[in-house]
Amino acid sequence: MANRAIFNRKYTSFTPGGTEVYLINGAGVTTTFPATQTFTAGANLIQGQVVYVSGALVFPASALSGLAAFNFGAIGVTAASAGVTSGVAVNLDDVVVVSAANITAESSLIPGEYYYLSKFNGQLTRYTTASGSITASGTDQYQALVTLGKALSTTELEVEVLPPTLLT
Repeated sequence: MANRAIFNRKYTSFTPGGTEVYLINGAGVTTTFPATQTFTAGANLIQGQVVYVSGALVFPASALSGLAAFNFGAIGVTAASAGVTSGVAVNLDDVVVVSAANITAESSLIPGEYYYLSKFNGQLTRYTTASGSITASGTDQYQALVTLGKALSTTELEVEVLPPTLLT
């Protein structure tokens, strides 16, 4: 059988002791996605705001209970400010600067801590802060837990958005 390439990996035929096997050598076609993508702002956005995408537009994301599920489908963090209908760079998987305006109940990030989507539009929060924890109990609480990344410094977040976990 000939060598083949599927699933973005190259498989090379090898026959040790008369049995044909395929080695994955990783030299196949690979696709690299840029860490930052440009979208059109669907609202006025500030730098460091967590956003979700709807069509070709991005809006501030929120994990507040009672909102439609697409609101907590965070894709990344804005790399710059933008007005409605302007282009805005969104950091999908890299280091981004986050200011106090986008951190719920704190004035800076805590290095080494993981941050999650807040119930407040476009903000991020630690799992537990002085003002409370991410919980689904009571009113005005969270309906999803969305991991956004880990703080590298008091202003820098390493963005690694994970799928939401629904809270019941």
